[in-house]
Amino acid sequence: MVLTEEDVARTQIEQTQQQIDQDPAAVHADVLREERVANLLDQLNPDNLMVDIEHRIRGEKKDPYTNRWVPMSAENKPVSEKLISNFMSFLGAILNQNTAMSNFSSDEINNLMTMIVTYVGIDLTVNDEEYGIVEDYPEMWRIANIVCITCFSTFKQAMNGMQSRRVFGGLKINASLTEDKKPGMKDAFAFWN
Repeated sequence: MVLTEEDVARTQIEQTQQQIDQDPAAVHADVLREERVANLLDQLNPDNLMVDIEHRIRGEKKDPYTNRWVPMSAENKPVSEKLISNFMSFLGAILNQNTAMSNFSSDEINNLMTMIVTYVGIDLTVNDEEYGIVEDYPEMWRIANIVCITCFSTFKQAMNGMQSRRVFGGLKINASLTEDKKPGMKDAFAFWN
């Protein structure tokens, strides 16, 4: 069997690739890139955001040492389950993967925020007796701020497609650096390319 220059070049490329694959620094860099993309996707996960909002509406804070949600103070009165249910249902329609990966203009964000502020104000006022917050304006403001600031932050990240470009840029870099054929996170968002 006669080896051609093409065979020799292919063999050299394969040997070089094997050396790179066995290099612990290259493997570590690939793992770090995967972790960064996974962390970003985890931050975008609407389920995590919704859990965070629910605990904050309940008046809880996350203990940084145990990573558990704890009451902010012992004298906090319980928040109405109906209030939590209504707001979580409302927010579920807004704070989702589609919103985070959208391409909103500033006018669209302003219109959405006007709708949200109006809904929150009306809901807290009309249902104040049912929620047990009659004339408890500090509590109303607290809940309204949690809802509105979270929504605004999510919309801001989606402004002009900033978040989707960031995610897909990370996925493209990761895909070009690793020629892995095993399915990964980039495959989960392949339909957006």
